[in-house]
Amino acid sequence: MSETEDEQLATWLETVNDGEGPAPVGSMSREVFDAIAKAVDNRDESQREIDLLVAEAREQGASWALIGAALGTSRQGAHKRYREPVAA
Repeated sequence: MSETEDEQLATWLETVNDGEGPAPVGSMSREVFDAIAKAVDNRDESQREIDLLVAEAREQGASWALIGAALGTSRQGAHKRYREPVAA
């Protein structure tokens, strides 16, 4: 018999941080937990898209200054974060 999502979540919460530190659950509802998890998935997907677009911009000859401006950072910040090519 397989565990339900709620049972899996309960198991994970019992073992998080190897039982060290504060209890991971205070008064967070399942809806809030799920919303956070979804936001993280969306963030990760957005970051992958940004990675690919920066690589494409570099292939097209865009400067780090221009890429940094599009990212809302300095050319140095853009170069430091995106200088390694992305694995497609």
